[in-house]
Amino acid sequence: MTFLHISLLLGSIAVSAPILLHLLGRRQPKPIAFPAIRFVRQTAVTAQRGWSIKRWLLLALRIFLVLILAIALASPRVPSGQYANYLAGGLFGVFAALATAIAFTAWGGRKAPWMIGVPAVLALALWAFSGVFVVSAIRNSDSIPIGNSDGPVCAAIIVDTSPTMAYKYHNATRLEKAKEMASWLIDRLPVPSQIAILGNDSGARLNPDRLSTERQLERVSVDGKATDLVDRIRTAIDLVRKSELERREIYVLTDLRDGAWRNSVNSELPALLESKDSDGNPRPKILLQLIDVSAPDEELKNWTLTNAKLSQESSVPGGRVTISAEVRGTRGIQDDQLMCELVVEPIDRRLPMVRDGKVIVPEGRVLNRQLVQVPDGGSVPVQMTIQDLAEGTNHAILRLSRPDPLELDNILYITIEARTQGATAVFSDDQRDGQLVSLLLDPSLASPPDASEQTNLGSNQASGEANRNKKEDSESRVVAPGPSVDPYARLGAFDLGRVSTTVLYNPRSISTDDAERLLEWVRGGGGLLVVLGPSLQDPQNKADNGLSLLIPGEVKRQTRRAMDDRSIFLNPMIDNHPIWSIFERPIREIPWVNYPVFRHWDIENLPPTASEIAKLTGSEMPGMVERIEGQGRIIVMTFPYPEPEATAQSEPWSELFTTSADAWPGFAMFVGTARYLATHNKHPVNYTIDSVALLDNNASQYPKVYELFNPLGEAVRVEAAEELVSFPFTRQPGQYRLKGLRPRGPVVRGFSVNIDRSEISLERVTEATLTEALGPSNFGVAKDKEDVQTSIGEGRYGRDLAPFLLVVIAMMLMAEQTMASRFYASTTRSRA
Repeated sequence: MTFLHISLLLGSIAVSAPILLHLLGRRQPKPIAFPAIRFVRQTAVTAQRGWSIKRWLLLALRIFLVLILAIALASPRVPSGQYANYLAGGLFGVFAALATAIAFTAWGGRKAPWMIGVPAVLALALWAFSGVFVVSAIRNSDSIPIGNSDGPVCAAIIVDTSPTMAYKYHNATRLEKAKEMASWLIDRLPVPSQIAILGNDSGARLNPDRLSTERQLERVSVDGKATDLVDRIRTAIDLVRKSELERREIYVLTDLRDGAWRNSVNSELPALLESKDSDGNPRPKILLQLIDVSAPDEELKNWTLTNAKLSQESSVPGGRVTISAEVRGTRGIQDDQLMCELVVEPIDRRLPMVRDGKVIVPEGRVLNRQLVQVPDGGSVPVQMTIQDLAEGTNHAILRLSRPDPLELDNILYITIEARTQGATAVFSDDQRDGQLVSLLLDPSLASPPDASEQTNLGSNQASGEANRNKKEDSESRVVAPGPSVDPYARLGAFDLGRVSTTVLYNPRSISTDDAERLLEWVRGGGGLLVVLGPSLQDPQNKADNGLSLLIPGEVKRQTRRAMDDRSIFLNPMIDNHPIWSIFERPIREIPWVNYPVFRHWDIENLPPTASEIAKLTGSEMPGMVERIEGQGRIIVMTFPYPEPEATAQSEPWSELFTTSADAWPGFAMFVGTARYLATHNKHPVNYTIDSVALLDNNASQYPKVYELFNPLGEAVRVEAAEELVSFPFTRQPGQYRLKGLRPRGPVVRGFSVNIDRSEISLERVTEATLTEALGPSNFGVAKDKEDVQTSIGEGRYGRDLAPFLLVVIAMMLMAEQTMASRFYASTTRSRA
């Protein structure tokens, strides 16, 4: 406990006045002989004892009245966290004094023993309770630097930069409100104060210069990731502890959303905010003040685009990609219609470029619109498709055309790479089967165009324009040769580094060394297609067959059906898998039932890294299985496609492969699978905030040095190392564009960065979470400037006990008047 006006405690000397008046006012009785008095002597002695007790109680009451009045005028202050303990101790003390007075009065009046014992025991218990609360408060109290209350302050101002701080209310974002409040705080700190601003960067330093502090505050902006306020407060504590100033204060300007307090468990902040270190040594108290700049919870409303998924991030030129997302609304919003727009940029290898200090990028065009109606507190799916992808890096935006208070989550940035299919290696012991697979993968090998056809095409003006475009595109890419066909005996010596896809067609077995080499190649980003057929021998003998290392799960047996049993056919399990993107209609609309499967291998005990692309209806066994291995993929077909030459006529495994024109689903499925494996990126081109973006950079195809333009229009020079472009500074959502030069012309590439929607939560943090993170009595929360002033005053100077003491003084005055009137009235009557 401290006192704001400690000199007024000298007024406690006035307690001597009641004592002096009491002693000087006593009149010595004169002895008068009166014989009849002997009959009432005993009664007089008894009355005199009662009056003596009352006189002493009245004297004590007057002494304490003067003493408490002096204490109240001195304005006693106690720490806010211990105010309740002091208040409880005071209340118990008042009731204990009252019980004590009753016990003494009963004893002076020679009342029955129980009338004396009950209030006496009660008084002892109340004094004990009062002592416990007061001692606890004193032990847990920290000294408050009242003596230098107007001196300089070491202040750290933390500004929450979470995405929710971009929420706009009354035409101002929460960040703008926080900056305004921070500037107001800076203006009210004494001039020699040291101030640190902790905004986008957790690192900061104390600065006595107000102008540079204000400039640093102006540069604070909203991040795409929720701020870790626990870590920021820990940094601020370490910062202010190093200051030589006596007063240390930390202000946290935040909207109090739960995303910024995720690390509240075991935060260690309560121990850091204590006035004693781990060794018990005292250290200066730190005032921690949370300032709430949020909008009222009952007025919050927001629509968001979330759960975005691409059917694939890479495709062949002319391919199609399906984009799926959800539009979600907060509770309290009436059913309303929103327009979703898909905006696609054309590929222009001249852009981006800087013109008049501004970065010029290709202008997007609206490719598709979809009207959706979002239910109150619910969500509605959105699905759009980009078709006829141009070769290169395609940028697109999925957005809500209607603005709302929080616009950061109304946009999804999308990047898709369309590139030619890489080289493919086909391994088959039957040369005819190998040539057939090669022909399916590249039909141009069967009918190369002759010169006359090219001449006729060139005579048409429109076709000539297309040819010029194709020529420009061909100059910016390396055209892959047709698939190579080799027997399995050459697998060990084959250079896998020159192909992007390998097909193992109808394998009998491979060595463990070859399997391990293939597995290592897949982990590096290769695509492997294993087509099981009749040649597979003893699949459960893992010691002699390296295929067990490549095939997910265990190949148990071969299932056969009669040729007239058409109950088993393919049933796609992952509708939006990239291999189905070759179909121009939903995969469920493909008549798979018309193409039965008569024989297949049964694969069981699939590992967690494997997923069933398609099952076989009837047997419920996998038809196509995908396994993710490192940066690559392995897909296993449990039946052969195309049909092996040896069994095509006598015992076909399915009707998916026939010479009929209606057998297109099997062909599209096989080609789509090969394209997916061949064009799959080793690294994604769509990232979330703070991810390290990686792009493959083949030295023979791409430049080594790029100029990178971030979403803010800032240009940065990046250089490839070990055929890889790495860029870790993805703090802002948007599209990052790379531009480099090759002898054949400019090369443009890029990637997109989005805010993880889990970082945007408008749920308010609970008081229990704040207490767990900071400690029960280590912080205060204020809403507006008046609350801030009150809370800071209580934090700096403690809470004033004078109001409570004034109530006690009023009660004591009434008690003094009552006792004095009864006492003097009794004395007058006795004398009469």
